[in-house]
Amino acid sequence: MNMWRFLLLTLISPLTLADGPLEYGSSVGDTRWTISGSVFDCSFGQEIPDYGRGVFYHQAGEDVTFRLETDRNLMDYSQARVSILPPPWQPSGKTEKLGTARIRDETPNLSLDEERTNQFMHALLEGKWPAISHRTYYDPNRYVQVHLSASGFMDYYRQYMECVKQLLPMNFGQIARSKVLFGSGEEMIDKRDMAVLDRIVFYIKNDPRVFAVYLDGHSDNVGRRYDNRQTSKARVEDVERYFIKQGINPEMITTRFHGDRYPIASNATAAGRAQNRRVTIRLEQRADMEIPPELMFRPSAR
Repeated sequence: MNMWRFLLLTLISPLTLADGPLEYGSSVGDTRWTISGSVFDCSFGQEIPDYGRGVFYHQAGEDVTFRLETDRNLMDYSQARVSILPPPWQPSGKTEKLGTARIRDETPNLSLDEERTNQFMHALLEGKWPAISHRTYYDPNRYVQVHLSASGFMDYYRQYMECVKQLLPMNFGQIARSKVLFGSGEEMIDKRDMAVLDRIVFYIKNDPRVFAVYLDGHSDNVGRRYDNRQTSKARVEDVERYFIKQGINPEMITTRFHGDRYPIASNATAAGRAQNRRVTIRLEQRADMEIPPELMFRPSAR
């Protein structure tokens, strides 16, 4: 046998020679987990050698989701199989099938829903190996399988839970576009409105990237246009006063009032008019601003 051919065959895994899937994933001895985060999100991931990363991403105010991020995707952009494999030392164990998920031509290349993400985590706690497998984009008769190793998972899972505990109760997307509603002729916020505004105040005070608050007052079309404009002005000014009273810098706040010019629902119905009597709150954030060190996650000493 040609020497080069002999060397090549010795480098190919037996699974590949048997026409099985081309496998990517850490072994027990070389598994590497990483934890990073801040009060805004936590990332708990494992390197998949020569392929990419499997990441459990937990954003503040949301449940955790699993993401597959590839350096060079080999899978076809269609539905891939999601499963949980028995560990190598239990070859007779049963494979759990969790349906399919789409491989996408973007980052991340695959995202799982919260239910299957938590099934992945539960499997790792049990020592099992979550996996994604699919045919290649360049040959429908060839398959790729990537897996996560459960080695060392428990130690890093505890750090992940430390990170989760320090997350804010909400994220920017959940409060960046908000509104409070008013009864017919009402100009003052009530306790229910204050609860909405308090969440926004809390977030602004805990995210230094927020630099502007835009308040817009609106009314329904009942009555004279001038009166409606003055009513919308009074509403937005009451919201502004509440923010300032709660410690928001007034220089951050911009107010506008529009009367009945911009309805979001039909004024022909009571339900529609109720939606139009509103003050909207819009926050702007410097997304590229570096997060201050005191807001970054630091795991406790092990």
